[in-house]
Amino acid sequence: MSDRESIAEKAAHQTYRGVWAVARGWFRVPEQAPTLPVHAGGHVDAMRPALGYLRYLKLQFWLLFALIALVTLAAWIGLTIAFPVVGAALAIPALLLVAVPRIIAFVAMHLRYDTTWYVLSDSSMRLRRGIWVIHEATITYENVQNVMVRQGPVQRYFGIANVMVQTAGGGVSAGPHGATSSGGHHGLLEGVADAAALRDLIMDRVRASRHTGLGDERRAGEVTGVSWTPEHLDALRSIRDAVKLLQRR
Repeated sequence: MSDRESIAEKAAHQTYRGVWAVARGWFRVPEQAPTLPVHAGGHVDAMRPALGYLRYLKLQFWLLFALIALVTLAAWIGLTIAFPVVGAALAIPALLLVAVPRIIAFVAMHLRYDTTWYVLSDSSMRLRRGIWVIHEATITYENVQNVMVRQGPVQRYFGIANVMVQTAGGGVSAGPHGATSSGGHHGLLEGVADAAALRDLIMDRVRASRHTGLGDERRAGEVTGVSWTPEHLDALRSIRDAVKLLQRR
């Protein structure tokens, strides 16, 4: 990176931080991650999408920007050839038409990244995104049916993937991170760097939630680690009969 590019990038970063500070104040956007109740001895993992996700968004933006710029330039050149005076008069508006969306999109991408949080506790997860309208979706592990990893070729290049958490109906509210589908609901964690590890972590907590608390799978009368055989039951009956006989004497 040249010194000029470095200076330009630092200037853009400082400008964005100023915009972010103003937007956070205007719209009361929480700067910290959302909270979740934690049981004694439990812990919470709070994370944002990976930096590769921001680069992925920028690539999408540059492709769209290049298309808009080419269309605008072609239209302006054609108009200038046909009507030189009109083309000269529209030179500055055409330049603004190309530049302004670029600035808006740049700020929007960073705002999308900075307002996205994924928070996982031992019993549930909470997904939050948004600045104008803040969306939060909470998923309890007891409702999780499946966890999938989806990764396209461009995402693979940037080292990111999406983690899709499918739940039974009612486990998550509708929104950017949670939406209703024909099979129930799902939560989406976009731009995750180590998606396979995150999937395994969620599934481990899903299994743990089904063996403790509200998800206890033990049947009534069953004691962990003990298997009652007919011989055990016969011995218990004999002891019971002996106790009753002693009580009658």
